[in-house]
Amino acid sequence: MRQGLAIMTALALWQGWASAQKDILRDIARALREPKPVAELLARTPMVVVANDETLFNLFRSFLPPVSAAEFIPLSDLPKRAEELAQTQHSVVVVIDRSRGDFPIEHRQLVPTDLTLIRRQDVVIATDFVGEGRRARYRVFLSAPSFHALQQGVERFCQRTARQPSDLRFQETTPVPISVVITNAGQGMVNAFAERAPLDFVWATPDDLARVQDLLVTETEIYLLVPPVPERVRERLPFNLSLLSPNQSVVVRKSKGGNYWQVLLYGAFPDALKGLIRRYADLKVVPDEPTVITHPVIGSIKRLLIVPFGEFIIYRDRVGDFALQVFRAVQAGKFAEETVAPTKLPEPLLDWSPFQDGTAEAKHFTALAKTYDAELVLAGRLIGFDTKTVRKQELSSSPSPAADRRIFQVATVRIEQVTAQLQVRLYDGHTGETIWTKIVEGNATKRTVESVRRTEAKQPPALEPDHISVFVYENQLYPSAATAAVAELIEALRTEIRWLAEPLVSPVTLAPATPTIVEGIVGQVESDTDGITVYADIGNNQGVKVGDTLLLYRDVVVKTERKTVRLEEEIGEAKIVAVFPEACKAIVVSKPKGKVEVGIRARLVKQPPAAEKPPAN
Repeated sequence: MRQGLAIMTALALWQGWASAQKDILRDIARALREPKPVAELLARTPMVVVANDETLFNLFRSFLPPVSAAEFIPLSDLPKRAEELAQTQHSVVVVIDRSRGDFPIEHRQLVPTDLTLIRRQDVVIATDFVGEGRRARYRVFLSAPSFHALQQGVERFCQRTARQPSDLRFQETTPVPISVVITNAGQGMVNAFAERAPLDFVWATPDDLARVQDLLVTETEIYLLVPPVPERVRERLPFNLSLLSPNQSVVVRKSKGGNYWQVLLYGAFPDALKGLIRRYADLKVVPDEPTVITHPVIGSIKRLLIVPFGEFIIYRDRVGDFALQVFRAVQAGKFAEETVAPTKLPEPLLDWSPFQDGTAEAKHFTALAKTYDAELVLAGRLIGFDTKTVRKQELSSSPSPAADRRIFQVATVRIEQVTAQLQVRLYDGHTGETIWTKIVEGNATKRTVESVRRTEAKQPPALEPDHISVFVYENQLYPSAATAAVAELIEALRTEIRWLAEPLVSPVTLAPATPTIVEGIVGQVESDTDGITVYADIGNNQGVKVGDTLLLYRDVVVKTERKTVRLEEEIGEAKIVAVFPEACKAIVVSKPKGKVEVGIRARLVKQPPAAEKPPAN
């Protein structure tokens, strides 16, 4: 009896020891298994990705290995596919930008988290798995208040490492600072802003202000607006929109204290607002003083004449037929019913350079337009390439078998950049007058890893300083930059000019109907025996003309215990003698009441009456 009991006890001990041995061996095997990026583990299984739209699907897919099976289901199709997803043997990944729409709570069984616990500022990463080994499938939920936070969350999740499926059972919630966007321009404009702005936000329409009232008090307010703007929104804005004419846009920001702002991007028409978003999505570049943009208004055009664009002969073998590239791009933009190019030079000119440079007299533009029965003439040239190459060293590291060391990797990287500059002018074919002028830039960049050096050490190695030169190895960057400049030209034509579908009495309206506030800053001052000359950062694109008058003044801020008062100390007046697209030159015509120096303000106060244009034939 005792002998049998001893045998049974020994057997139990042996089984327990064997089980413990298995656990130890399993833990050792797991520890020795090399961790893999989560994206690589996911890609081993067929998956279904549910996202607000294709942009988010492509964002997630860009972090997966090149060969992976992923089916896209738009969030709008979820009600029709929910039952199928609940039973699928595929992994299910849900990618939600809440500024584009929330995941419906009635389908919460598809996600591995409690949707009712998500706050509006939360970035949520939650995962779970079913099965083992090759039969494992995953449920992943990635949700953020806006595109910026979602992009960072997706990157953080996909670059996380795991050794086995059980490592993908976790939940992570990270709150982010949020702003509030108020817009009457629709979901598409919100998406365009979200994909460019380096910030996180929630948004509401003017009819839904109550939903974000608490954020309007405490957080940064961003207004993306087009006409008409309701009065309840107008009274909150940092600028009085009634000062604008119908063909004017404005951008401005006003401090709420600290790093909190009221920001206004107001477009006279939807494409104008898109242009402002492209330029001012980074709130740091929004001016503190109102910047008013006057848009030429052009009625329906039957024929647009494009003068062959100029180019650099030395770059022709790299860029190709640039004039043809511009023509095809503008023609595809459908700014007129018909887009044509001249077949011969008007006499007595010998080449197109006076048209390309803007030095041809108005009579030559009108004669050329009359010859081809065109209402508008577009001309310009490629004015240069800026090149830059930066060689730099980048440091990364990974664990070493030695506990007190790491494996450091130093990569020498060459970053080449080419910037193409394109100057363009649009002329009224009836008068030869310049309607619009612009210098646009296109960029092309290439990154090349020249060498990689690995070393095992306790401390990271010292990196060499960056080396900068103007020589570019990759010739293909020149045509890419030129193509990018042409794309920027088309975007500028759409966003800075108001193209109407119906005809006007005169096909072109240049000046605003009412006086408006146009202000700038003096950036350069020159004094000589003839007087004082100032240069300000407002020009033709802001509606400034030769002969206009600028009021020069200085901001004076008076602070007391009770309040802060801003005063304008008048310095004098200056008459504009030269106008450029984004700047003007003026001569001080009154005796200065203070020092004329860089940094003072310049406000457009007088404009000569606009001459009436003859009606279209």
